[in-house]
Amino acid sequence: MASKRKLIINCAATHVSAAVFAVSNGKLVLESFKVQDLHYDYSIPEAWLPEVTVALRMMGVKGKATIIAPAMMLLTKTIKVPHVEGSRQDEVIRFEAEKNIPYDLADVSWDYQKISDDGVEMEILLISIRSSAADELCAAVQAAGVIPESIDASSILDYNTWRYCGLEEDVVLLNIGARFSNMIVARDNGLFVRSIPVGGNSLTQAIADSMGNSFGVAEDLKLKYFAAQIRESAVAGEYIDGNVQSMMRRIGLELKRSIVNYRRVGRVNNPTKIYLTGRGSLVPKLSEFLAEDQKMSVEYLDALLNVAVAPGVDQNLLSACAPQVSELVGEAVRMINPAAHGVNLLPKHIIAETAFARKRPLMLVGALVLALATLPSIATLSEQISVDKKSDKQFKALTPVLLDRAQELKDNRAEVESIKAKIEGLEGLANSKSNWINLFLDIERRLMEQKDVWLDNLKVVRNKDAKTGKQEYRLELTGRFLIREFNPNEPEAYDHRIAVKKINAMIASFTDSQFLKSYEKVTTDPSNPRILKFSFVLVVDPEKPI
Repeated sequence: MASKRKLIINCAATHVSAAVFAVSNGKLVLESFKVQDLHYDYSIPEAWLPEVTVALRMMGVKGKATIIAPAMMLLTKTIKVPHVEGSRQDEVIRFEAEKNIPYDLADVSWDYQKISDDGVEMEILLISIRSSAADELCAAVQAAGVIPESIDASSILDYNTWRYCGLEEDVVLLNIGARFSNMIVARDNGLFVRSIPVGGNSLTQAIADSMGNSFGVAEDLKLKYFAAQIRESAVAGEYIDGNVQSMMRRIGLELKRSIVNYRRVGRVNNPTKIYLTGRGSLVPKLSEFLAEDQKMSVEYLDALLNVAVAPGVDQNLLSACAPQVSELVGEAVRMINPAAHGVNLLPKHIIAETAFARKRPLMLVGALVLALATLPSIATLSEQISVDKKSDKQFKALTPVLLDRAQELKDNRAEVESIKAKIEGLEGLANSKSNWINLFLDIERRLMEQKDVWLDNLKVVRNKDAKTGKQEYRLELTGRFLIREFNPNEPEAYDHRIAVKKINAMIASFTDSQFLKSYEKVTTDPSNPRILKFSFVLVVDPEKPI
């Protein structure tokens, strides 16, 4: 009998698929499967997410779900770190993540999957997504009524499918998508992952470029040609067949390069077979080409090999979309095997909001219990009122004493506020000291970038804004520029615009500083064109006081 159920939504570049899986007697059961193609200009990435929302609404998919993010949104990196135990493991991996993820960790949502551990070193797969991109993906599915519980990475899910199907070791799992292809070299004690920037859209763009058509026209032509609707067109066939061959050669080259890199990482066997999956793997003659090019046997991955399919599932639709379900199955495997590979890239603030939403019913029940607990006291309310009247007379007798104490507390509070203001002033001074140092370092760096310039004087001017009353800071700078282009022997040949360009470039570099807001009062003294004197005022950003 089926127990727990899970809704999984795969947001690919050209389609959205949704499946509901259950577990029965330790085996996956596919209870529902829907897919919807995305109708937008694939050459415009910004149009993708709105179309995802439209597709989910058309499919009528709602409720809590796990979202699979496509490779085009992800950054993956395999690293090796020293073997450590317990809580230090996360600390070491975070340190390495800061060095290997090319963004500030505060700007990304990231997670990791341990690939192998020999007791000396751990092999770790880092996977990250820009936080803004994850927020936009969540907003797109939420607009259709879907509540994202987690975001997994498509890059590694085919590995779970491979293990669940019980296939042989040392094989290549090649999932060819629209914009990227995910390659996994799978073995029992580890894997090698790489995203290859080649997919079905690459072929479409190549056809568009060679025929001088738009991307949309080329995509329509490609699909009709593969469906044998325009085989009689020799011109179209020549363009498409030529670009198909180029795409297959590029995939073959990337596979060879990746396998060489894979074998460099350790003593591993050479892969002996390729399993194809993904919509792009349906390109005609691709399997034959790869078998000849890579000298391996090539088969299509049957992701549903060990999955029971419920009677209500559209069998024709499922058969037509068989290459598109491997990632859905890979995520579903985590229902029966918690140790299966996977990550959660859901932004932390959404995780917190989801956790609060789960507690909300309990909080409402608690509030109701508290409200009901007050009912018995209502019966004694009348008696208590008379007692309160007597207490009121006693309180009024004490009022003068209480007023004196209240005035004393008010005076004490005023003294506390005065001391607090002084402390805040000292804190501001400490922050100001730090910003002074950072500002001088910033100015020094920018002057070194400009070359042939030096400052004679730097003066800080502090004034209060007459309207807002806030403190304003300005830096008055004077200095000199060495104009190497000026030849004293040929002064008439000198172009004064050179000096103007240098002054403008220097001022522009200063206004790019995080400490400065604008500039004003720029003056120059051209009396000595060889050594050009200048002065100007920089307005400090109020958020960075000095």
